[in-house]
Amino acid sequence: MAYGRSFTSHSFAVELVDLFRHQLAMCRLAPGELCLCITDTAWNPAYAAACMGAAHALGAEAYEIVFPVNRPLPSRTLADTWREADLIVYMTTFKLHYRPEIRAALDAGTRVLCVMQPIHVMERLKADPEVRRRTRAGAALLDAARIIRITSPAGTDLVMDKTGRAGLAHYGAADEPGHLDFWGGGMVQAAQLEGTTKGRLVLDVGDCCFHLGRMVERPTVITFREGRAVSFEGGLDAQLIKAEIEAGGSDSAFMAGHMAWGTDHRARWLQAIHQTPDAGGGGADNEGFLGSIQVEIGSNDDVVFGGRNSAATHLGLCLRNASLSLDGRPIIENGSFAIDELKPVTG
Repeated sequence: MAYGRSFTSHSFAVELVDLFRHQLAMCRLAPGELCLCITDTAWNPAYAAACMGAAHALGAEAYEIVFPVNRPLPSRTLADTWREADLIVYMTTFKLHYRPEIRAALDAGTRVLCVMQPIHVMERLKADPEVRRRTRAGAALLDAARIIRITSPAGTDLVMDKTGRAGLAHYGAADEPGHLDFWGGGMVQAAQLEGTTKGRLVLDVGDCCFHLGRMVERPTVITFREGRAVSFEGGLDAQLIKAEIEAGGSDSAFMAGHMAWGTDHRARWLQAIHQTPDAGGGGADNEGFLGSIQVEIGSNDDVVFGGRNSAATHLGLCLRNASLSLDGRPIIENGSFAIDELKPVTG
């Protein structure tokens, strides 16, 4: 049995206004700015209603755009409309961060916030200044690096090259011109150069494939050669991961897409299998879990990563107790940060 209910009523919007007001304030929404609240006919209407109420409470101008969910997005008007906004908040079934119109808006200085997590996750992982500080410090290190190496006691030894690709900071607040972020995000990320990932990724017992809502039950070995996952060993977990990638229907689905490490001390590792409202939590907890390391297989061509691999698959594999170095410098050692500025503030 489930131990909670999903929050689906539009009436709940009244109780969400303060939560959205916090998030929009962290996005530095100012009086007189224009906030677009974008949703679709399949999404919980309480999100957009609360967003509108919060934007108005902050003195901003705001209006809502609702797309039909089973039809293509309109080919006209989107780019001009989105470029006019100071802040876009989108709560949609569509992945708008793959749209060229969002890229054009970011280039024009628009701030963009993606809101796709369940409400109980959004409340727990609302934007936090400490997560922002830690994430931005890590992104600066990743941005300056070229070679990433991931190892683990279970046998992971994976190397990739990100030369020329940006180190990205996602901390849940679109607070600077041209910045896109994800509510619930707490991660440092980069798309490696296609074709450079090589070695072994070993998912140990208790590691997570959050897209499948699954904790790994026995060691699973994925071997990469020239950027492509070429073999999967390890019983049921390996079979499920391979089958999910094969469902992408193209060779590009097997290509390594991006890497990340988690920066949020509030994230819950087991959220993917908790019997809470909206079971699974949307992945923010595993991606953001403090000191976790993610290797993603599939697409990296959204407007944020700027990679070249287009695929229907975007499969996140998250490891605890692993290590990561940048150009030979230890950043994470067995799941704990090796650099003081990345560690949680205590006391």
